[in-house]
Amino acid sequence: MVESETPHAGIELDVIDLSQLNRISSFQDHSILHSSKINHKTFVKDLLKKVLNHDSFLSFSVQIRDVNKILKMKYSSASDIADVILKDVALTTKLLKLVNSSFYGQFSNKGIGTISEAMIILGTEEIQLAAANLKIYELMQDIANIKVLKDKALKALQRSIIARQIAIDEGIKGAEAIQIGAMLYDFGEYLVALFSPEIFINIEICIDEKNVTREQASKSIIGISYSELGRFVASKWNLPSSIIYVMKPVTNCNVDKNKLSAEDIQRYICAFSNELCNIEFSREGELIGKKIVEISGNYKKCLEIQATKSVELLKMSGNKITKHASILKVSTKKE
Repeated sequence: MVESETPHAGIELDVIDLSQLNRISSFQDHSILHSSKINHKTFVKDLLKKVLNHDSFLSFSVQIRDVNKILKMKYSSASDIADVILKDVALTTKLLKLVNSSFYGQFSNKGIGTISEAMIILGTEEIQLAAANLKIYELMQDIANIKVLKDKALKALQRSIIARQIAIDEGIKGAEAIQIGAMLYDFGEYLVALFSPEIFINIEICIDEKNVTREQASKSIIGISYSELGRFVASKWNLPSSIIYVMKPVTNCNVDKNKLSAEDIQRYICAFSNELCNIEFSREGELIGKKIVEISGNYKKCLEIQATKSVELLKMSGNKITKHASILKVSTKKE
């Protein structure tokens, strides 16, 4: 059965009744969950309140408005879009450094000196997406107070790079959904780890001991899955509906690619990129190879990406991040 449905601004979270979120967990008998102490409705409301009141997120909310403004200026002139980007001096500086590097490709021997010139050479949409991506990544890096959050921010950037490359290879139009959606794909998990680390740890233990997915474990403990939470917050920031839609996980990969809608192909690419970036690279090389083959095999029918291509995508994205670590505020030191 094809997982195709029409994207809509509020997703199904618009009709979520938070009063129903404190239903009994299917894992209530497990001692680590303390489900009787968690009011699911209160948890979601408190988390959203923390997000909206957190100093860094208050600043981010302003940045998100700029991101939205940038992304939604499809019919504006390049100079108008450039004016919005130029208001953020730090962003402009980093953006110009990246477009003059191999991160987005080498287009000019003389170098690109202005945002307007970058738009002419690389294309307006490319610069819009680069600016939006950098803003979101900067926020995730700036508020990361523990290693797991820094790792998640880095994986978010890598997911975005991989999804973008697949979109380019596939000739997909309107790449803002796939690139930003991939960046924010596990944002719900990021928020729980940031604001409720004890709940995050309980969910991790549940995943390990009950052998369930992150979506199942998070929903069983807090009454709303990581994905639903991430898309809920994204909708509160009024991100485009196309972005919120591709953040929705897929459950059936046994679908012919030609039977998927354009929107669903982007969903599958985001899900695939997420799985690749979540491989435990601390394992032995043989186990990593087997995992890459397994993931590629699972998505073979719907995306037609071979394991060798998956390896190339991982290497390409890792090399870009390492090469431009100073621009992206990435530490190359082992902690």
